[in-house]
Amino acid sequence: MTYDGTPALTVRVRAVPEAVVVAAAGDLDLGTAPVLRARARSALDGRPGALIVDLGAITFCGSAGLQVIAELVAATADVEVPFAVVTGRRQVLRALQVTRMDTTLALHPTVDGACAWLRQRPVNGG
Repeated sequence: MTYDGTPALTVRVRAVPEAVVVAAAGDLDLGTAPVLRARARSALDGRPGALIVDLGAITFCGSAGLQVIAELVAATADVEVPFAVVTGRRQVLRALQVTRMDTTLALHPTVDGACAWLRQRPVNGG
């Protein structure tokens, strides 16, 4: 919580035809990363066709937030679920680039772009 009582991070989960979208807004840091982790892992437990984590409304992304993304890269690979991250925020993009995580995940500027990428992916076995 911030000093005025508003949440430092809000996470919303919704389904689109291509995936489950976990959208986070606010600060993604040591205190709030567990919220994103829990919501994304819960969505993944439902065995979606794909998982999109939308960080487009993140105002700060610390190392704990990057750790959650790294964990989701591994978790989605383990269960063979396509995974995409959405952000156009310079501070998030920069953190992903500095850590070279941008080379290990599908990064898109919009949810629509991530959905288009998912639709273009080959179907397993075909």
